[in-house]
Amino acid sequence: MYDCEATMVGNATPSGDQDHTVSLKVLVDKEKNKVVFAEAGKDFVDVLLSFLTLPLGTIARLVAQESNVQPLKVGSLSTLYESVSHLKENFLWIQRCKEMLLQPRNSMEDYCQKLKLNIDDTEPKSYYFCENLLQCIIKPYLVSTFRNQRCGCGKLMNRVVRSLDILSSENGFVKESASFLVSDDLHIMPNVFAASANLFLKPGIEDMETLEEQIVVDLLKFSLISRTPMTDLILRKTKYIGNFTLSQNLLEIGKISSGEGRQMVVKILIRKSNGKILFAEAEEGFVDFLFSFLTFPLGGVLHMLEGFSSVSCIDRLYSSMNELSSDRYFISQELKDKLASPLCASQFNLSNQILPIGVESFPCTYSYDGRSFSIVEPKSSTGESSSLLGFVKGPVMYMVTDELVVTPMSSIYAVSYLKTQKIPLSDLEERVIAIGVKEGLGILKASLTSTFALTDGLKQLIMPIQENNVSITSMLFEVINMILKMVHQVQFWPNCFWTLYGCITEIVVTFTSFVQNSLPCQRSQQNCYCNRS
Repeated sequence: MYDCEATMVGNATPSGDQDHTVSLKVLVDKEKNKVVFAEAGKDFVDVLLSFLTLPLGTIARLVAQESNVQPLKVGSLSTLYESVSHLKENFLWIQRCKEMLLQPRNSMEDYCQKLKLNIDDTEPKSYYFCENLLQCIIKPYLVSTFRNQRCGCGKLMNRVVRSLDILSSENGFVKESASFLVSDDLHIMPNVFAASANLFLKPGIEDMETLEEQIVVDLLKFSLISRTPMTDLILRKTKYIGNFTLSQNLLEIGKISSGEGRQMVVKILIRKSNGKILFAEAEEGFVDFLFSFLTFPLGGVLHMLEGFSSVSCIDRLYSSMNELSSDRYFISQELKDKLASPLCASQFNLSNQILPIGVESFPCTYSYDGRSFSIVEPKSSTGESSSLLGFVKGPVMYMVTDELVVTPMSSIYAVSYLKTQKIPLSDLEERVIAIGVKEGLGILKASLTSTFALTDGLKQLIMPIQENNVSITSMLFEVINMILKMVHQVQFWPNCFWTLYGCITEIVVTFTSFVQNSLPCQRSQQNCYCNRS
């Protein structure tokens, strides 16, 4: 048995003009035309781990590009990304908000820029001073991470200094000498015989011929929609990606209480016959919340979802990263911790974010060339150092469709939308619901895989009303209550009976509570804040 190498090629990194290559040794089951595993070194594993650092907006942008594989839409994230792109600037606090959402920064960009293959095409962070720095009247001087932001003195901040940060001297994430096995579904394992012995002993496995060059963006695409991304990339050379659907029962969210933290009130229009949300009508706070998804790093999303995003290969990649020994394989424990829970880039977070996503810290002041500089809030138009603003303006009502298409609310457009759906008015129901942490995570998780993000993410709140079940359950409650009242009128029952009676009462109360919470809320639409789940 001999080893053959597969050469993978990525786009040039921002720091260089030449393409870089990464070689893999691949073991193939020729009978099944399937990759068993790849033997990889630091360079390829660093590329895989860098996927976890990419903001969702960056992923939506990258997979929409042409490559060896057709452009891909990621659940409802792609339509959310397109909504930002199409939103008129007069609905944004400042034009820069669109730039922040369409090209969100990677909080771990310093590590990724040094990779042999860096697929993130976002412009690296730079620092800009006032163009009239010597005569600027603002003290301390201001510095921005966005070109042409307005200084407090009125001039543009376009005098560039590449970096004021102390950059990491480390290269990538894992140690230089480390060797790994990567399974077809992106599970990373140490390259030891125990991990591969069973695979080597399987019949029908032979070496393959030298592979053609591939672009790493294709691997990212396949990792989002395929359970066998290595096989699809290396052997089948698939160019067409079919629709990827997920069973709704996989979209359950963890054990977070719905009542925790701040909640947003949203009005939704439901089709009663199938329980599908047609659209939501919401204030700017809910739209800010949805748009903030684009700034979340993929690994940070997995951390919030406890490793279960329903994107199976990404989940495997994340869990295997956590299983690797920090001392033996990672450059440092601190770096592994960062990969396990990547943060939003500094200044890209919402001040009133309801989800438990961390934010990269940054110094409030910098020193450069003997001068003191204060960092400017990018959403500010007058040079403030902090802001409570979101991304979109208020007070404005917005319309959000099930697939997360966001537009300013228009009654005419809403009526036209309903006409195109050919839904009778008698089949429509309006409800007011509260969106908290659990519901927010539900929408986030559904947006990764489903084009019905609102319906799938909030399905526990919008189950169709089953009138027959309601009436039967009500009759059952009445009968049980009548029996208990009759029993209670008899005063001289044995003690053992009263013990049994207490147990039955507790069971009935528990059953009643369970059934009531399983049914849709029967309150009026304007008072529906129970948020049952």
